[in-house]
Amino acid sequence: MRTTAERLPRELATLIRPQLAPLAEEIVHAIRATIPEYAKPLDGCYGQAIRLGVNQALTQFVDRIADPDRARPDFAEVYRQLGRLEASEGRSLDSLQKAYRLGTRVAWRHLIRFRQRSGLPTAMMWTLGEATLAYADELIALSVEGYADMQARSEQGRQRRRKRLLRLLISEEDTARAEAAELATAARWPLPERLCVVLVDRVGPVEAEPELPAEVLADFQGAAGCLLVPDPDGSDWWPACAEALAGWRVVIGPTTVLADAAKSHRHAQLARDLVRRTTIADTFPVRCADHLSTLWLLTDEFLVEQLIRTRLAPLAPLTDKQHKRLGETLLAWLETRGGAPEIAARLRVHPQTVRYRMRQVERLFGDQLRCPDARFELEVALRAASLTESTAPEQEAQQAG
Repeated sequence: MRTTAERLPRELATLIRPQLAPLAEEIVHAIRATIPEYAKPLDGCYGQAIRLGVNQALTQFVDRIADPDRARPDFAEVYRQLGRLEASEGRSLDSLQKAYRLGTRVAWRHLIRFRQRSGLPTAMMWTLGEATLAYADELIALSVEGYADMQARSEQGRQRRRKRLLRLLISEEDTARAEAAELATAARWPLPERLCVVLVDRVGPVEAEPELPAEVLADFQGAAGCLLVPDPDGSDWWPACAEALAGWRVVIGPTTVLADAAKSHRHAQLARDLVRRTTIADTFPVRCADHLSTLWLLTDEFLVEQLIRTRLAPLAPLTDKQHKRLGETLLAWLETRGGAPEIAARLRVHPQTVRYRMRQVERLFGDQLRCPDARFELEVALRAASLTESTAPEQEAQQAG
């Protein structure tokens, strides 16, 4: 099927071509006078692009009339680039589309005056008008394509910067903070005063990364992800994210100041490890704020093991069964400082059993039971041992092995 331009006589191009230079100046002047966004001086790169676009649009239109079969591989790129420039300026396409339509009207008025001088047939002018409108639509479509391309690139770049910003903020390196301050502006993410780090693991059937609110920084890597939530205590971020994170295990780190984001990340990692080991219940979500004593006890497992080994050493020679029973009884006494009936009710044993066990505990630990510092460390050691499911005999066996 022949295009409208192909139906025009080729000699028309020869008649119109001398009109292009003054017509281009008239179009550029009209655009600058009518559309405020283009009223700035045209001596820079943007102005050069507009002038090039107008001149090439007119030249290419006439060239199509003269030789419609000729290939023009570079023609489209100019108008895609105009669309990209609009996107990079942060504008919508409204102004550029107005410019195209305005240029088309100016060109048509110019051609009407030319027809009056040259006496072109009316039917040819109608065909020329149709070709002009179709050509303008083609240029607009190319600019829309370029605009969409630049928006996609800009969004990809912004997402890369946001992921980089997240990694910098949770970094333990002091030098990362200065870079993060600069990157936050480019990522369009205002640095908050307080934040929390959230770790997520895929545990259910999830087809794609969750769509989260724009204020939440996110970096997903396969079946795991890290989120950074600004001002979590002053926003309703969790209800906005809960549905999107269905099928993911969610561990919310402590809320902290910006400079301590790495600490929130570190404790969220510890909580996630403890959930995986079933030391902490796998709720939805897991909040570190609900498990602070557990996290404190298990922050340094080496020191915890040393404390257990040192303070619970008197239980080491016992059998596993004896070790467990005396440990439970001692912990109940330390926590309640109650009498045999109260401890017995807590442990669901007979009071006489408690008295028998406490005589054994007294014989094994002696003066430690009367020293406040020793009692505190004993309680910490027993709580930690119950959390880690470790016992002195097991540790001794591991060492012997």
